[in-house]
Amino acid sequence: MTLSSTRAFLAIAFALVCTATHAAPKKAPAAATATLEVTTNEATGQWRYSGVVTVPAAAGARVVVDSRIQNQTSRDGYRDALKATAGEAVARAGDTLVVPYSVEGAPLSLGELRSAITVQVQDSLTSPVLRTLFAESAALTPTAVCGCPPKGCVRTQGYWGNKPGVVWPAPYNRNALFFSSGLTWQQILDTPPRGSGYVILAHQYIAAVLNRAAGASAPAGVQSVIDAAPAWFRSGTVPSTCGPGECAQQKTWAGILDTYNNGQYPGAPKHCD
Repeated sequence: MTLSSTRAFLAIAFALVCTATHAAPKKAPAAATATLEVTTNEATGQWRYSGVVTVPAAAGARVVVDSRIQNQTSRDGYRDALKATAGEAVARAGDTLVVPYSVEGAPLSLGELRSAITVQVQDSLTSPVLRTLFAESAALTPTAVCGCPPKGCVRTQGYWGNKPGVVWPAPYNRNALFFSSGLTWQQILDTPPRGSGYVILAHQYIAAVLNRAAGASAPAGVQSVIDAAPAWFRSGTVPSTCGPGECAQQKTWAGILDTYNNGQYPGAPKHCD
């Protein structure tokens, strides 16, 4: 495909790095998840490095993001190449804050690229507790550039779940069982989250796969979350697996998909009219 816009997409699957571990996976510590998308500006020849960081934190929490784009050009490992600017935190599904970041600079055409992000979270202005979280994206090669402008448009889980007259795109069926939940896809959408990381993620996952099946494109940072979620749903988890305050990683995934389903993810399709 030839470049028909001023941006070409280069995306990267996310990776998660936590500050601690826990014996019970469902009670994993608070985590940050990051994505990275790289586009090119044909007019200037510069590359734009952008993405989002999702952090489990309630609206009103103070979040400070230090985001760096790193390049590996030798066996010495990754080195900081560019410092990105973080935007305002936006509240998303499941008490998750999403912080966009971006920077434009010279193409990092050698070696491999990744984003390395440090997040400091103060849950309230009166709370003395300050959490420090880390997120690193997986490696990518700059040669993966392609001309892939966004296609289609997206809708939220409210649209797909609350409009019984809307025919879902194949192969999805409202009455099919949703993994091992014991509920149908429609019943999952009808289930109030009540803090459950399972239900919160399921709502956004259902909307995302329906948007994709309906023709909307997705940057690879989003697609990597869509691809990771089924393995977790198939791992024996059920809606009761994740109570309030649990399954933090899945809530960060939901925050990424929520941003995508609302048409606000960098380089992704906009919300349908």
